[in-house]
Amino acid sequence: MSRGLRLAVVLFLLLSTEGVRSQDAPAGDVRPDYPRAIAFFHRFQNALQRDDRDEVSRLIQYPLLARLHNKNVKIRTKQEFLANFDAIFDKGVRCVAMHAKDKDVWGNSHGFTVDGGAVWFDDFSPSGTNDDVHAPDFWTKGTFLIMTVNNEASYDCK
Repeated sequence: MSRGLRLAVVLFLLLSTEGVRSQDAPAGDVRPDYPRAIAFFHRFQNALQRDDRDEVSRLIQYPLLARLHNKNVKIRTKQEFLANFDAIFDKGVRCVAMHAKDKDVWGNSHGFTVDGGAVWFDDFSPSGTNDDVHAPDFWTKGTFLIMTVNNEASYDCK
């Protein structure tokens, strides 16, 4: 899937799932890699709380989709990410990410997110690995990375 199409899908999901939380999902509708997603999200939260920008930069799938100056952009490098860190992880995104509980993290076929879609992340498998979702190791072999930050949005966060 092209990055442009992926951005369109993520934006559609953001708009169509506003306010959806994990407790609203049917009991059998949890991805098998949910525990790994929660562990990744805790790592991200801890790095963000410590303002460890270098650690957060290692948790990014480049190009990262975000917004800068009211435009959708692709952040292509670690250097570009670090130069725009405060704009990408703006007050709203930071508040949502740092105050989220495990129950606020939910996932679907497009990845995992928190709250209404502030940060999207997923399990990226190495190239050439088995793409069969029914294979025993499918949900255990990849690396979670952040692929989209929906900054410059309004989040109901206290």
